[in-house]
Amino acid sequence: MSSIPEIAPPAWPLLSFLREELAPWQGRFAATVRIAGCCTVVVAVCMVFQIPETAYAAYLVFMASQREATSTLLTGVVAGAAATFSLFLSIALYALAASEPALRLPLMAGATFIGMYLSRVLALGPMAFLSGFVVVITQTLIDSIPNLEALVRLILWLWIVVMLPVVITVLVDLFFGRKPAQLARISALKLLDELAHVLRHGKASASTLADVPELAELRKRAALLDRGLRGKSQADQTLIEILGELLTLSTLLPPGTPSEVRQQLALACAICRSAFEANTAPDIAPLLPKQDQLASLASDQLPVVMAISSALRRLADGLERRLAAPEVSSAAKAAKPPAAGAFSNRDHALFALKTTIAAMAAYIIYTGLAWPGIRTCVVTCFFVALTTFGETVHKLTLRLSGALIGGLLGGLCVVFVMPWMTDIGQLCLLIAVASLGGAWISTSSPRLSYCGAQMAFAFFLTVLQGYAPTDDLTAPRDRVVGILLGNVLMSLVFSVAWPVSAAAQARAALGRIAHGLAELLRDLPAQPGQRMAVMEAVAKARQLLSISLFEHGAVSQAADAVLAQKALDDMETAAASAFVVAEIEARSTEQAPCTLDRDAADWLEEYAQAMTEKSEVSPLREVPKPDTAPGAMPNPQAAQASLTDRSRLQARQLLLAGLNQVRVHAL
Repeated sequence: MSSIPEIAPPAWPLLSFLREELAPWQGRFAATVRIAGCCTVVVAVCMVFQIPETAYAAYLVFMASQREATSTLLTGVVAGAAATFSLFLSIALYALAASEPALRLPLMAGATFIGMYLSRVLALGPMAFLSGFVVVITQTLIDSIPNLEALVRLILWLWIVVMLPVVITVLVDLFFGRKPAQLARISALKLLDELAHVLRHGKASASTLADVPELAELRKRAALLDRGLRGKSQADQTLIEILGELLTLSTLLPPGTPSEVRQQLALACAICRSAFEANTAPDIAPLLPKQDQLASLASDQLPVVMAISSALRRLADGLERRLAAPEVSSAAKAAKPPAAGAFSNRDHALFALKTTIAAMAAYIIYTGLAWPGIRTCVVTCFFVALTTFGETVHKLTLRLSGALIGGLLGGLCVVFVMPWMTDIGQLCLLIAVASLGGAWISTSSPRLSYCGAQMAFAFFLTVLQGYAPTDDLTAPRDRVVGILLGNVLMSLVFSVAWPVSAAAQARAALGRIAHGLAELLRDLPAQPGQRMAVMEAVAKARQLLSISLFEHGAVSQAADAVLAQKALDDMETAAASAFVVAEIEARSTEQAPCTLDRDAADWLEEYAQAMTEKSEVSPLREVPKPDTAPGAMPNPQAAQASLTDRSRLQARQLLLAGLNQVRVHAL
């Protein structure tokens, strides 16, 4: 197997990262304009009717706006239901604890714990999270508004503050936003173009491989709005899995593969792409490599080329079957109940407990200091709480960076721009311009998007302090101080109390990859969804490894990430080799290939068990070398075997060669 040359990292990694994240893509400008337009309309309505908390109303546009219309609608429904439930619950709690501060603190702690715990175990987790958050924040208002009548009136206004931006954003997205079916189609065409390019020239990037599970989720959401797609859901999920398999197989295609063979495979892919775009049946049989071409391929090229050819045939057949699938609505599936072990999982309770400790500590500190302006420390504890320490620090970094930039820009506008403003039209123009910048960043990938929303929020808090121009700069100062305090508390709690490392989670993801591959090899022929499960585990492991960079020196070391990255690269190669084996399936009567499949599955299961148990990995038993594997030695019978028979054995040799290169890392 040919090794892939290492590419030197860029001289300025931060600039390279920002250039990649902020680059324009199809539909990004339109999404940015929609968000900015909704923010401007919300601010105008709030100013005209003097609705309180205008800054929060404008910020909720960023929270509600999603990549496509279905997600925006679901977010809006969840936000509306959570706000309605939690605000009325808050009013009920005032009757119990308004005059008893000693009772209010336990109630707030209980609401925090229950909300964060249920957010991890329920299918409606976001609703539980938002309900707990709103209950806690509204309970803190009594410290600054002791008059219960005024407080209840403010609570009722808060329902308008939530529903106004949510309704406007949902309506705008439903009429002018990107439909999930359209977006899924564009994403599929883009992946097919990328596959054709890779087949011609080289290896697919990690980001491209990660797009496949996202496309599968996007296609599921598309059926929620487009009922005619529900009859094609199974066919489309199968096609997406085949597409991901092809991208994975392309990583094994040796650089020395003849250019003519590469061009034929790429042309077959292009025909499938054109047929999908035109809704016609593709005919790729005449384009695939012929028998004489296959016979001339080297032993590391033949099984990969035959596997890609087989997958391309299945892709073409799937496109043809999709045309015949009925465009009728199928019965909606019932929501899945929580997993049997979800409520007994100790990690969920520890996560909720850590968040509760940090949030209550923040509340006690700012009330003890009589500094209500830094109330954002409690908000920070809620919104940056994630499973691992690395994920939490990543979000803390984005939140702090956005707050500093947005607060600075808002302060400059307060000093140099707002003194010249005389009407609401000028304010709306300022909000539109600032929202455009924040929205452009917020439409980046999850690696950066939260920073854009925080920039806009800090700007809104600085500029929108009332219903007239302001010259008060204490709001941005207090907000930044609150965020800093929340950051410190969350970092301390999540790094000291039962820390969960992203690197350790990546180790568990490696175990899931190996276990999935072992099941794949034992269950040949492969069952629908088995390959996709492996690809999802690989994507999750890559995400965790990128997040682990934020926890170096705290709960993990840089050397651990290097070992984990090497282990993941090895397992990705093993996954691609296993997909080759699955495509060139052995007959039940062929003893040698079936024996090698069982050997490889046993090896992978041992590897998965060692990773799952988080124990030191003992040296694994020797895996047969390719040149000593049963049936691998040349003999007269093997020389006369058909190409398919030879490719079956060579596919197993390729898998064993990949497993021999896997290094068992004590992560």
